[in-house]
Formats: sequence, C-alpha cells, structure tokens
Amino acid sequence: MRKILSAVTAVLICVIAFTLRVSAYSAGIDDRAGLFSESEKKQLEEKQERVSELTGWNIAVVTTDIGLGTNGSRAIDYAEKYYDDTFGSDSSSVVYLIDIDYRFISMDGDVLNYFNTSRFDTMMDACEKKYMNYDDVGNLEQFYYYLEYFYKNGTVPLDSNIGAKGKNYDPGHSSSGIRFSPIPGIIAAVIAVVIVTSNYKFHHAAPPNIYLNGNSINIYNRRDVFIREFTTRTRISDESSHSSGGSHHSSHGGRSHGGGGRGGRR
Repeated sequence: MRKILSAVTAVLICVIAFTLRVSAYSAGIDDRAGLFSESEKKQLEEKQERVSELTGWNIAVVTTDIGLGTNGSRAIDYAEKYYDDTFGSDSSSVVYLIDIDYRFISMDGDVLNYFNTSRFDTMMDACEKKYMNYDDVGNLEQFYYYLEYFYKNGTVPLDSNIGAKGKNYDPGHSSSGIRFSPIPGIIAAVIAVVIVTSNYKFHHAAPPNIYLNGNSINIYNRRDVFIREFTTRTRISDESSHSSGGSHHSSHGGRSHGGGGRGGRR
C-alpha cells in the first residue's frame, strides 16, 4: 500500500507541475523618444501589465524619433525585429512601435484570433487620433483599452488582411495565459524518482557462475584457423562523395508577423 500511495503521489506532483501557469510577459515601455514622464510611464506600464495578465499575451511598446519613413517598410522591419528580440518569433505577442514617421502594431499567435480588419482599424484609428493631437498618454490608453475590449468580445475568424500566423508560430504558446514550463516538470520528475526508488531495496547482481558446480564443467579450447582472406574494394567516384542539401533563410525584409500601421508626421 505504501508503494502504491507513493506512486500516486508522484503522478499527482507531475500533473500539477506541468500545468503551472506561466504569466505573460509585460515588457513595459521602451521610451527611446522621451514621450512620457516617469509618472506617466509608471501609470501606463501598470495598465499594460494588467492587460497582459488578463489576455495571456506578451505586450511591449517602443517609441523612437529616428524617422523611419512614411511608407512603412523600415518601420515594419524595426517592429518585427523588436518583436523577435523581445519575445521570440513563435510567441503570442503584440508590439506597438511609435515613430515620428510611422506607427506600426506587430502581432502574432493567439492575438490574431481576436483581430480582424474592422477591429484593427478601430483600434488604430483611435490611437492615431490621440497621437496626432499630441496626446501620447491617450494614444497608449486607447491601445490597451482595445486590446482588452476585443479580447473580452471573443475570437473572430482569421483575417488574411491582418496577417496569418507566422510560419515560426508555436501553437503550444497560444493559450491565453496558460503555457507549459519544462522546469517544474523536470523538478517533479526528480522528486517522483526519489519517492519511488526510496521504497525499493536494491541488491548487486549475482555473478553468472554462482549457481554452477565447478566440478561438472568441462571447458574445451577451440581455435579457428582462417585459410584465406578475401577483400572487396569499390571505388567511390568524386561526384558521389559530395552530398547536396538545401538551406532555409529568413530575414526581416517584409512582414513575418501580422498587424498593420499608419504613416504621417504630426
């Protein structure tokens, strides 16, 4: 009975450990353009963290005064790279890039299940209106508001205009706030092994001849004699000695995540 209880306990530990909640990552506001005061930044980051916890999405905001151009190509590359460097390309995340020339929102994973063209345009229109009126705090408040609002309104069919999930996206990371961490599982496995093995006494294996009677064994000396040796050699041509293969290369030249943006200086 003790062994059975130990085994059941070990299994329960593994189940609990593997289903631990891993909170989404709120990366805060990377205010490179200096748009916000410290108090404004703190207040906005608190909202960002709350929305991130609610939705299970990783969220980041980055502001720049580089002047990435009003056609959007450089802004997209910038936002995509920031997304990948901050959260990884296979995550459920959203990055809002605010540049003096262009504003772009990059999103992927589970986030795309909640945004179609209509929803995205509604959010972008509200953000741009605040931004063009020099209301930078209001711009981000609208951003956080619509992330939460559309999440609470449920999923929509995937919209190709916003962008299909990236080819590197891992569905295992898409659950809203529930993701699986290997570390608790490893710890649980070690605990389970210790619990189970502690209930067993291990003995050294007996030598193979322990049950044999030495007086009844006749050992013969056998010798194999090889008369001839034949060796076959096949020449391998230079052409067949080289293997061929393909390689995959991806870059930030173009959209690898979903999203969209608006250009124009205020």
